[in-house]
Amino acid sequence: MLTHLAHGDLRWELMLTFNKEIMKIWYSVLMVSVLFLSSSCQKWLELKPENQQVTDDYWANKEEAEAVLGAAYVGLQKAVPDILNFGEARGNTLSLAGLVDVDLVRLKGFSILPSNKLVKWSNFYQIINYANMVIKYAPDVVERDPSFNQAVMQSYLSEAYFLRALSYFYIVRTFGDAPLILEPYMNDHEAYEIAKSSKAQLLLQIEHDLTTALTNSKEIWPTVWETKGRATKWAIHAALADVYLWMEEYDKAIISCNAVLESGRVGLIQGRVNTTNNWFTIFSEGNTNEGIFEIQFDNSKAQNNKLMDLFGASYNWIISNYALTLFAQDAEDLRGQGASYANDLKIWKYLGAEAGTGIARSFSDQNWIVYRMADIYLMKAEALIMKGESFYPAAIELITAVRSRAGVSRPLDAGNTELQLLHALLEERGKEFVAEGKRWFDLLRIAQRNDYRYKDYFIEQVLAGNAGASAPVIRAQLMDENAHYLPIHIDELRYNRLLVQNPYYEHLN
Repeated sequence: MLTHLAHGDLRWELMLTFNKEIMKIWYSVLMVSVLFLSSSCQKWLELKPENQQVTDDYWANKEEAEAVLGAAYVGLQKAVPDILNFGEARGNTLSLAGLVDVDLVRLKGFSILPSNKLVKWSNFYQIINYANMVIKYAPDVVERDPSFNQAVMQSYLSEAYFLRALSYFYIVRTFGDAPLILEPYMNDHEAYEIAKSSKAQLLLQIEHDLTTALTNSKEIWPTVWETKGRATKWAIHAALADVYLWMEEYDKAIISCNAVLESGRVGLIQGRVNTTNNWFTIFSEGNTNEGIFEIQFDNSKAQNNKLMDLFGASYNWIISNYALTLFAQDAEDLRGQGASYANDLKIWKYLGAEAGTGIARSFSDQNWIVYRMADIYLMKAEALIMKGESFYPAAIELITAVRSRAGVSRPLDAGNTELQLLHALLEERGKEFVAEGKRWFDLLRIAQRNDYRYKDYFIEQVLAGNAGASAPVIRAQLMDENAHYLPIHIDELRYNRLLVQNPYYEHLN
């Protein structure tokens, strides 16, 4: 597969051969220099092609190490549709309308076969392989290139560990058990078959990578887009907080949330400035003070994210009836109609240039936001709820802060039981993060803790976004916890004999 991206007057070519029938990754990288610009107004990587395979001999200078690290970030750009589908399709805040890809309809409706083209993890394993290359080979470059000092090299390693951890985090939440690969795949002629590791093993590795990344992480980069678009201490802490919620390590989640809250580097932006819906600038402009980690796009550099196709043309994701009922609770909520969604129910935060105007964006190059400050508030609130009744007031205060920023004056009716508070939290997350790749993961995370204590609640929430004749079938499917994860694509199984299909899909063709 050959991918071309243009940046200013330079072009780069990244050629990789990925054997889609197995989980192995074959790379031939055509690049020499990449510059993470420290003072330029340009937004992304500049690479100039040269024919040379990435092998042990490739790693001769700083530019070559930068090139592979840069390719991992570009891999995240490519993975945005996967992040959307994995995190939203089976949730309850989006619906489908218009001419829709049949595999997406089946994914949304839980009629999923291992042959579905959307159940592929290859984009994330490509990022992992680039990260593995940097982790293994970048230290050797210090001895070969005097301009590549130890401090810079360690900073690059921090980014590589973060990118590897983030990629595995998407994989484990989507597929459950999956192969854990910590060495780069370099040789097309070697067999590369590996069995799956457990969810617990993957989460431990993710935690290890993120804590390792913290050691040499930067608080800021020289430019705003780098500070928002490359790994920082705050992006790593945000990811750690998320991971700790899945691991049921609530004290550790709070520590990471507090690190971001007390950093002085990011904060909740004002929701309304005079008569302007300032919350909308999180998406329309990007890289606001609220952003912690955003996958960067810039149309002037030929970087487009397909969101205007996915939400405005090709897939026609629209807001669900369930989400409409959430926004109907408070007419003053500035995240509602004209902001999160338009009159035609399409997702305006990705289609509009301004809130409430009907003025559409000119280009599909808005950043994809992975973590922002509202997430920190609500992740800390969730951890506090799980710590017990004495922490409920502090959790309610954090949820209320996010509601107040959105212009909601009605006091939060959070109830007085753990499930009631979690439900109030999930409702707030549902409004704050519509179509941001989080909803399915939020529901699944709440459901599975304490040995699936809240499975029934989880099923009811999922069905709220899948009403109709198929609801009884979906209910029966979701009683099987293995059905909460996607199948391994049949191509992966065909060529990796050590892989075993996720149990729910073993007998499906």
